[in-house]
Amino acid sequence: MKRLSTTFMVLGLVVGSVATAEAGKPERKRVERTVEGSYGAYPAPVTGCNNALGSYACMIVEARSTEAFFTAQVRDAHGQPVFVQVRSDGAQVATFCGETPEPIRIARGSSLEFYVALENWPGDFQPDCPANRVKTNGTISVTLSNRP
Repeated sequence: MKRLSTTFMVLGLVVGSVATAEAGKPERKRVERTVEGSYGAYPAPVTGCNNALGSYACMIVEARSTEAFFTAQVRDAHGQPVFVQVRSDGAQVATFCGETPEPIRIARGSSLEFYVALENWPGDFQPDCPANRVKTNGTISVTLSNRP
C-alpha cells in the first residue's frame, strides 16, 4: 500500500511540474510590419522600374531578423492584377498575380526584390493573370511577420 501511495505521489508531482512549466512559457504573439512603395511605368528591362537608370526591381524590402513570412499586394493603376516575381539573394522566392494567396516563408533578415510584370520567359508565364505583362504605375504593400 505504501508503494502505491508513493507512486501516485511521485506521478502527481511530475504531472504538476510539467503543467507549471508549460503555463510559465509566454505564448509568442504574431508581430507584423507593413512596408509600402510605389512604382512607375518605365518599361523594365529596357530601363529600370522606377527610373531610367535604376534597378529592374520595383521595390526592395529588407526583412528584419525577427521576420520569417511575408504577404504582398500589388495594385496597378489600370485596375487589373499584374504578375509579380519576388527574388532574394538571386533566387526566386515566389510568384503571384496581384496578391499572395497565403503567407510565404523567407529567410530571416533577407532582402526581398519585387519585380512587377517582368517575367523569366517562358518559365514564369501565367496565363490566368489578366494583365500579366502590362504595368503602368501602382503601389506595392508588403506585410512582414514573425508567424504565418
